[in-house]
Amino acid sequence: MPITKRRLPEIFIAAIFFIVAVWNFFTANVMEQFVRLHSFASVLGGIARWIGMCGFVIIPVALIYREQRCRNLSVCAVLPAILIGLCLPKPYFAVHPNTHTEIAAYISYNVSSFIACLYILCSILYDRLAFRPAPMQTQRVPIKSSIALFILLAAGCAPLNFFMQFPHLMQAGWLRFRLFGAWHILFILLCAAATLGLSFYLKNKNRQQRFFAMLFLSGVLFFQLAVRFSFVRLRDYQTAHGIIGALPLYVCSFGIMLLPFAVLSRSSFFRSALFLINTPGAIIAFVNPTIGHFSVLHYNTTYFVFSHVLLFAITANLVIRLGARPNTSHLKALACLIPCYYTMMFALNAAAILSNPSYDPNFSFVSFSPLPVAFEKILPVSLGPISFSPLYLALLCAIQFALAFVTYAVYRLIKDKVSRAQRTER
Repeated sequence: MPITKRRLPEIFIAAIFFIVAVWNFFTANVMEQFVRLHSFASVLGGIARWIGMCGFVIIPVALIYREQRCRNLSVCAVLPAILIGLCLPKPYFAVHPNTHTEIAAYISYNVSSFIACLYILCSILYDRLAFRPAPMQTQRVPIKSSIALFILLAAGCAPLNFFMQFPHLMQAGWLRFRLFGAWHILFILLCAAATLGLSFYLKNKNRQQRFFAMLFLSGVLFFQLAVRFSFVRLRDYQTAHGIIGALPLYVCSFGIMLLPFAVLSRSSFFRSALFLINTPGAIIAFVNPTIGHFSVLHYNTTYFVFSHVLLFAITANLVIRLGARPNTSHLKALACLIPCYYTMMFALNAAAILSNPSYDPNFSFVSFSPLPVAFEKILPVSLGPISFSPLYLALLCAIQFALAFVTYAVYRLIKDKVSRAQRTER
């Protein structure tokens, strides 16, 4: 599906911007500023930096694909927001003491954002001054379309810890999450509604529009995953402690990290693999969530619900609307890749334990079971501070493949029924 001609400078600028942005998201102030909005300057600066952070999704698409709405937003929204944020640095730096590395990340992020937006502005001016041949000029889009996209991306990139600055909301009994309580059921229904709503929205869109919609959504998910590094610098996310605990080395977070690249790759296998792994994974996560009894407005809940709802909706629509077609060869490949994945997770988890024996991040549950049954204690093997059960690891691989197989079987059943219905209508 050709979109536009890609050129090396745009790809290079987008790559540098992406890397520097993720580096900056390791700074505690990025997220903590949104729970310290105690003055007009902090509110204005926080809003400006929130809009500026939307550039994480907007700028790469504007550069690589020359998507006109993103080009407009880069110049009219992201660039002014960056400049306003730079004019109000005091509330940001007052949140938490910064190291020299974090200050360097802050400067590099703003400089790279400014350069990227300036490059896009020059590109727009170049087009509009008619230095390009007429067929090469980008078709203009209605302003309301750019505004609508901006509103949706701003909502997707919203600071999910915002309500934590209100203690009464964190302590209100009626806002407490309880397993299979009203909020839990509402979140499950929201997951189904989001999936059906996205499918309905994409139904009458053309191939290019579907591609960009899924790219934006996967980019928003990646953004929220990346800024979680900032959150855990000062607070725990559920059982995740510090940057090590927040690494995307769990099945769902690993899928979120890969999702934008699967959309970009247009690979049927890549997209199908994420569908077969992460769609059932999101369902299991909702059936047995690890949120605890926190307020539904606490980050432990808002991030979990937002990420898993969107993950399920996107991965399901990889098949429904984006052309992924799982087949038996994909299942055979997963039979090899799943053991490789858990072997890698075990090695990384062991490395984390060796670096800090007092903390076991339990990447992808390789150390202990998420269920109340201690499967990890079946025939354990000890290697220094590391204890593991080969049988338990084999069980993890078998369960993951079984979930993928069941998902594929349900997909085939639905596909066959739809095909028979279509043949009947003809």
